[in-house]
Amino acid sequence: MKGRLAKYSLWQFRDFFFQHGIGIAIIGLLWGYALLTPIRAASGTQMAAVPGSPIWSLVMQISSAVVSVSVLIAMNGIVSSDRKAGYYRFLFSKPVNRELYYAQQFFVYMVGVMLIMTILAVLLRTTLPAFSVGNFLMYAALIYIAMGGIGFFLSAATRYDWLSLAAVWLGARILRGFYSGPRSGWKGKAVQLLPPVHRLDDVANSLIGTGSAQSSDVLWLLGYGTLFFVLGLAVLRYGSLAD
Repeated sequence: MKGRLAKYSLWQFRDFFFQHGIGIAIIGLLWGYALLTPIRAASGTQMAAVPGSPIWSLVMQISSAVVSVSVLIAMNGIVSSDRKAGYYRFLFSKPVNRELYYAQQFFVYMVGVMLIMTILAVLLRTTLPAFSVGNFLMYAALIYIAMGGIGFFLSAATRYDWLSLAAVWLGARILRGFYSGPRSGWKGKAVQLLPPVHRLDDVANSLIGTGSAQSSDVLWLLGYGTLFFVLGLAVLRYGSLAD
């Protein structure tokens, strides 16, 4: 069954392409075109500015935002769609390990996201030669694990995965901004359990810009996403797919 499941990854990739990949590519292209093309027309050869310039900072913000939106789209319904539509009855009518099935789907979707990010990064490099495709892909992989792991858990546990993921991701950023001071009190300590989204800007600027970032920030993001990915597998193993 493992060999057959591996062959089914091609169908999972096809589903990703038609259900998520096209949308991710369109949004990425439109976002990049709408924001970078006017800047290029206005600044001319200054688009090749060294890292640290205002244009470079804007590119870092745009590229990191595109990654987050892409992961949000990719995680939409990764588990919950089969549950809501009743497809799980067909998928698991034969002895298929559902944890392995959805774990494989998670990484197949990761491959799809990385391929689209590669295309977008190559196109961006034609506009900004100082932009590193490799650094950008490292950041995209990090955010996919960190944000995607949470999304995988929410999709396994709830029906409204993309909405809850957006709420958790944005809510954590807002709450960490409110409680960024001393950690005294239960509120300050409770906020520390939220996703470490407050480190994303520093990680994006350093990882995309220079190819390196503080190891503590990277490990925190990877560990948080991995933990919730494992929790999502536990929900699939011990929970019920039926609503």
